[in-house]
Amino acid sequence: MMDFFLMSPPGRGWALRGRSNFRSREAAQVDARGARREWLALARAIEARGGTVVALPSPSEVLTGMPYAAECGQVVSRESAPPLFLLPRMMSAHRQEERAHWAPLARALGMEVVDPGVGIWEAHGDVATFEGVTLLFWGGRTTREGLDAAARYFPGAQLHLQVREPAFHGNMAVLPLPAVGRMLVCPEVLAPDSYAALVQRFGAERLLTVSEEEIRHYATNGLPMGRDLLAPSVVPERVVRLVESLGMRVVSLPMPELTEKGGGSSRCLVSRAWVDPARVVIPEAFRLSSVARELEADG
Repeated sequence: MMDFFLMSPPGRGWALRGRSNFRSREAAQVDARGARREWLALARAIEARGGTVVALPSPSEVLTGMPYAAECGQVVSRESAPPLFLLPRMMSAHRQEERAHWAPLARALGMEVVDPGVGIWEAHGDVATFEGVTLLFWGGRTTREGLDAAARYFPGAQLHLQVREPAFHGNMAVLPLPAVGRMLVCPEVLAPDSYAALVQRFGAERLLTVSEEEIRHYATNGLPMGRDLLAPSVVPERVVRLVESLGMRVVSLPMPELTEKGGGSSRCLVSRAWVDPARVVIPEAFRLSSVARELEADG
């Protein structure tokens, strides 16, 4: 199976417009060129560890949320058919037009595009997998109605988990580390019955807790690539030591524009899936090698 990542680099005029999270709300204006360099460093780190990046250049300077591709949609692999691409149903008005640009790319890749149809569902930001179980989250921006509509497209075992503020996506509450069989979990932003469901399913000894203050510094938003965790440099030192005590390596990525100002970390910048390479066709224009040339030309 191919470790597959949908991404979208910031445009030349990238700016903070929606300012809809606790970082971006008070942040100074961003340096678009710096953000493009940060994005490319992450994309190259992913491919250096065996991932395949498919990059959709931003079609409009107005769509400034597109780099945070965790909300672009969700790829679901199927054994005897092309992958599904589940479109998001975004809460924020300034992001609702993004899916009109991701859907044609998904079709060009050979995927079947599906709209869950009702509710708010913010896609990969509210999806995780661990030990063969799909974790689907609601209660931040995704509504229960939206989750239920999307859930029917995911095969196999599922857990439906409720998050609460300040978490607005499940990827702020839970970070699976499959290479070492553990999860980082913030019980403070999970409903009590949802945390209890994780304990019952996986065992308390496999859930390593982090605090609400630590998730505000992206403790759960690193991107695991085997035994490497690609994480922003602002992740708290205690969390770094905790992850490294498991036999992993934390690869620190300075991301002042995309993370410290924009409010989205390495995990927020990708929609990840494992797909059969025989069932997707990647147009050359969307490969990282092609998109990188334009970013490098900017210096």
